[in-house]
Amino acid sequence: MNWLLRTTFAANRSEITELPVPAFETGGFGVALGAFRIEEGQSATQIVGNDTLSDGSSVVRKLGDANPDFRMGFNSDFTWKRLGFRFLVEWQKGSDIINLTTLLYDFGQVTKDYAEPIAGSDETVGERRLAGFGVRTANYLEDASYVKLREVAVSYDLPRTLLTNLWGGARTARVSLSGRNLLTSASYSGLDPEVSNFGNQAVARNIDVTPYPPSRQFYLTFEFGF
Repeated sequence: MNWLLRTTFAANRSEITELPVPAFETGGFGVALGAFRIEEGQSATQIVGNDTLSDGSSVVRKLGDANPDFRMGFNSDFTWKRLGFRFLVEWQKGSDIINLTTLLYDFGQVTKDYAEPIAGSDETVGERRLAGFGVRTANYLEDASYVKLREVAVSYDLPRTLLTNLWGGARTARVSLSGRNLLTSASYSGLDPEVSNFGNQAVARNIDVTPYPPSRQFYLTFEFGF
């Protein structure tokens, strides 16, 4: 029997220490919906938007950050005689998503929680959220923390005697069944907390605009050694 456990930890921080031009927004669809601001002394992945102060005045300020606090991975690789079993779990803590899919569904009044009543109010959850459109961007900003069962695989090494009968020219053979993206635990209301409509880029990630649903993948693999 052999059991190998591995873990990884990664954290990334950024700060713009010098900027020869005034602060500017990039990515997104403007501060009303959430945008990324390049600003001296701030993170390159900060998300800014409209907000209302306690005195009723409006202001544009930082509401979140697309960069997570950290990411961790947990990998287990277990073998017993000819049988193998492995899995990979990934954990992301922190990060924010601009969920514009919820905004579009609110416009159509078809969001799953749109008609839920609010205690002590005549408004529903969706009506209150939509009433802040253009005024309170944080209504459509969500936490992207998640735990994912990224991969599971079971394998079996065929015995040499059986292999000789099946195919005399092969020295080793392995049959394995694996799956990817099997389970996700997250508070995010969208399809996938790893969403990024504009691709895998360093700045202006984490924008959700009706993306294609993520897929689960399954593989049946045959490996031969000659």
